[in-house]
Amino acid sequence: MQNRTAPASTDRLPALSIAGRVATIGFRDPARRNALDEPALRAFIDAVGRASGTEGVDLVHLRGEGGAFCAGFDLDGCAEDPRRVESLLTLLSEAVARLRAIDAPVVAEVQGAALAGGCAILTACDFVVVAPDAQLGYPTHRIGISPAISVPTLLSRTEGATRAFLVANELVDGARAVELGLATHCAPRADALASTTAALIERLLTKGPTAMRETKRWMRAIEERGAGSLGAAPARDLDAMARARNASLALASGDEFASMLRAFWSSRGARPAKG
Repeated sequence: MQNRTAPASTDRLPALSIAGRVATIGFRDPARRNALDEPALRAFIDAVGRASGTEGVDLVHLRGEGGAFCAGFDLDGCAEDPRRVESLLTLLSEAVARLRAIDAPVVAEVQGAALAGGCAILTACDFVVVAPDAQLGYPTHRIGISPAISVPTLLSRTEGATRAFLVANELVDGARAVELGLATHCAPRADALASTTAALIERLLTKGPTAMRETKRWMRAIEERGAGSLGAAPARDLDAMARARNASLALASGDEFASMLRAFWSSRGARPAKG
């Protein structure tokens, strides 16, 4: 999770660019390891919506500038006022839900850290390409908050490994992320990440775009209804995401989170928290 202090300027917010059939959403704040604050999350949600609604886009590509994909929430702002994390969790939940609802394939290119909120974003992607030395995980217990917000989407990726991965609160490298199912591809070397991702995107663009969209819609329908029932769909999946968000919010409003966050922040040599 990020621990730098300078807020992101507008030109460092996540942004959408479109080239041909590919929409790229880039995290553009490398000095802060692409930390997520409210403006960054709102800009990301907006970019996801525009990518999804643009005619002719057959693939969405997520990437981060610099040495990290996304190091999670901006903890400096949360240390000043722990109540800010409630808004961040709500926005993160919306970001994951909207990303997961995109019909076109979503490919994430992950170098360095993809922590907490950054890791949660990956659970909504169809393909996750990691560098071998990438670091993925949820180091949230150290500040007294739960990664429950990721459970619904993480379960669909890692199945039985989810419990141990979240409770252990440990980071994994690229190869282990593939073993767990959190990532789908691991580049042979860190400097081959971009070319490995580009090759995957090129292969996907040779597939039938309508067929891929329909496949994703069908899989979502099964997840929402349950594999054993194809009757009326009670939107169980969206309800599960809302419940998971509320579970994280419940801890974020408690004293344990505020005290553990400030203790953690102090141990990192950060400037004293206000309030």
